[in-house]
Amino acid sequence: MESHLQSAMGFHLDLTCVELRNTQAELKNAQETIRKLEEVEIKDTQETIRKLEQVELKDARERIRKLEETRHTRKMVWKIDEFSSKMSEAKNRKKKKVESVPFYTDSPGYKLKVACSPNGSKAGKNTHLSVFIIVMKGEYDAILPWPFNKKVTFTLIDQEEDPLKRENFVAKFTPDDDKSYCRPIEEQNPERGKPQFISHLKLRTGRYVVDDTLFLQVEIGR
Repeated sequence: MESHLQSAMGFHLDLTCVELRNTQAELKNAQETIRKLEEVEIKDTQETIRKLEQVELKDARERIRKLEETRHTRKMVWKIDEFSSKMSEAKNRKKKKVESVPFYTDSPGYKLKVACSPNGSKAGKNTHLSVFIIVMKGEYDAILPWPFNKKVTFTLIDQEEDPLKRENFVAKFTPDDDKSYCRPIEEQNPERGKPQFISHLKLRTGRYVVDDTLFLQVEIGR
């Protein structure tokens, strides 16, 4: 009897060990499955977050663009930074001009934007900084008088710290009957303005470019 009990006990212990090993294996498999599921969920979550961020960023940029385009002002100051880089690109013909964000002169008003050619354009090529006004297709065009004939004043702001010593460089022009000022049929009309706005020599000798930045003010008359 004692021998039988010991034999039976050993058999049951062996069964218990086998079951324990099986349980451990199942537990390990379950843990591995959970880990893989978590990895997949984390990856899916990260991808979802990334896509949402991209959509939100795109929407934010579009809202900013629309806000900028619906800005109404007759006097706009355009900050042009990294000017030396833009000048180099213009000289190498990589990018001959830079453009401001569009703006409206009033509500309702004309939709305009400003273009600047650092290395000059037309009569000012290679010798002057050229500035132009561009009439664009806007949402109020149907009720505005045409052609656009408002006086345009370009002012390159002298960055001398003492405002009393500043010598701003100013040029004015009044649009004529050129088709560039008629109601736009395409997205925008050809640019018109001052090809010989300011010479490169005067631009270098004055305090118009400071910390590689210049400020161009554009005022539209009534």
